Amino acid sequence: MKRLDVVRLILGGLVSAIIIYLIETVTNAVVLGRDWQDWSAIARTAFVMPSGTVSMIHWGLQTLIAGIAGTFIYAGIRTWVGANLRAAWISGVIVWAIGWLGMSMDKMAMGIEPHKMIHYNLLAALIACLLGQVVASFIYKDRAE
Repeated sequence: MKRLDVVRLILGGLVSAIIIYLIETVTNAVVLGRDWQDWSAIARTAFVMPSGTVSMIHWGLQTLIAGIAGTFIYAGIRTWVGANLRAAWISGVIVWAIGWLGMSMDKMAMGIEPHKMIHYNLLAALIACLLGQVVASFIYKDRAE
């Protein structure tokens, strides 16, 4: 029986988190930058908005949690699915569904964010989670007992 390699799990999760963070940052700052500015101007009248620095820290923590959780899921399912890209894709989809799809359903139900921004972020996050987990799958290896 093999044992979980915690160091490789954290390293894979960290690399995955960096990939997710970079893709999300490009999506939100470059692709949707103007949309975010317009929405923020309106939202500031209804919500207390955090500073840009605080938002970036929260997004960084979100991607760190997603990266580590995804790598942990990958480590758990690789014995059943195999240590292959299929396991990485499955873990990426699971993290995306829990971390982004579920949250987006809330945003759409409450109408607190424009659908264009939600849809672009869903697509970018799916690509980011899949790519992040593929890279993490090359880093993570079980430790022999």
